[in-house]
Amino acid sequence: MIRPLITTALLLTAVHGFAAPLDLAPLATEYRAAEAASKQGWGESDSKDSGTLGWGEGALLRDYAAMWEVTGDSYWLDKIRRHFTRIMANASDPDGDGFLSWQTATYSAAVAYAERLANVSDAKVAPEQQKILNGAAAAKCDGRTYLIEFPVSAGRLRIRDRDSGRVVADDVPYRSGAKLTQLAPFTFIVTGQPRQGDRFLVRTVAQEPLEYAVHQGMLAYPVALFIEAVKARPELAAEFGADADRCLAFLLQHVFAKNEVDWLELGESGGYRFSARLSERFPNRLMPHNQYTALARAWLVLKDVPGVPPLVGRRAAQMVRLFHDHLELDPAKDAYRWAYWDSTEFGKTEHSQPEDTSHAALNAGFAIEAARRGVLFTPQDLRRVTRTWLALMWNQDAAKPKMAANVAGRAPHTFSPLQIHWSQLSQWDRQVFDLAAQAFQAEEKKSRWRQIPTLLLSAKRAEVGSK
Repeated sequence: MIRPLITTALLLTAVHGFAAPLDLAPLATEYRAAEAASKQGWGESDSKDSGTLGWGEGALLRDYAAMWEVTGDSYWLDKIRRHFTRIMANASDPDGDGFLSWQTATYSAAVAYAERLANVSDAKVAPEQQKILNGAAAAKCDGRTYLIEFPVSAGRLRIRDRDSGRVVADDVPYRSGAKLTQLAPFTFIVTGQPRQGDRFLVRTVAQEPLEYAVHQGMLAYPVALFIEAVKARPELAAEFGADADRCLAFLLQHVFAKNEVDWLELGESGGYRFSARLSERFPNRLMPHNQYTALARAWLVLKDVPGVPPLVGRRAAQMVRLFHDHLELDPAKDAYRWAYWDSTEFGKTEHSQPEDTSHAALNAGFAIEAARRGVLFTPQDLRRVTRTWLALMWNQDAAKPKMAANVAGRAPHTFSPLQIHWSQLSQWDRQVFDLAAQAFQAEEKKSRWRQIPTLLLSAKRAEVGSK
């Protein structure tokens, strides 16, 4: 049964510029019915694409975890269990590293390498752009190896597939510096004065399915909450204990241990790097904050679960330190700002533009989790993150609240204040919930059900109706 933890009607006060009654009590029932009717209650759990799983199914699992916290109804734990059992069954190991996971080629790059062979001349060849990041363009790469050669004279060239012998282009007039566009999506440039008989080797790397820690983290975090709940409540052991053990074993082996190979030790801090696969956009580079924190949240939850290795807690603490160290205080607003990416390469630390609102939600959720579990982040830290939301990002319109495009407050203000991670900051300022509730009331009735877990969790964290 659903425990009536939220049973009161809320009146949004005139202090914030509006007054509209909002009855929270029936919303849990409304969400349960609507979610069960959508895709037969299975979400995206049958997908094998890690992007779909992470951003689609992961969001749904997160909502189930929110509903468990709000209602105490084990129905939501069962939803997490059944969905993740299905997800685990679809994990695979195409790269043969001994770990199961999920992959997607959506974010993969196409790469080209070109080199002169043992030619008579000193002419050179190079791709105009070595790595293609645009997905549609990168998809045109076939991953084959080619020869650019001058078989008859220095004035005419031929392009052919080195392995199959297929001629791509023949009798092409040569001019130093001219662009060769026959090997889409790349453009190659030969410079200098070649000689008859010169050959240049071109190797291309096509998009390939890759594994992403951020997608794993979006799944692992709500599953970790499921495991924690079962381990902490003896009354749940009979129904959920064996499944919690299976989920925990999977996360420790196929997520935690798997990602250790890409760990970057930075003393008291550290983080995950991208893999060394050539089709990675940034191979071996330290991940952006939102990507490593997505997975670190799961380790924050699991670190105190009996039987979990101490290294899990150490990694969680190191990633908390890494993110905390890159927060920048705006003294005028007493609020934090941070970059999308802080990474060191060639011995130099580079800072990107301020984090965008959507990805920053993961960072806010990570800070919230760390603070609630007593890991480095203090109440003052979270008040400052809350000020990021209310002082830097909010348009200051209580009737029609909108949030900025990034954590520095960049226009346009188009984002809703009703967002699962940001809205949990209501624990440190009730106004966060008030804005979320106002946005909820503006939602269309037929689609608002998807936002109910966000609203109810924000209400619970703000202790709405508990006094």
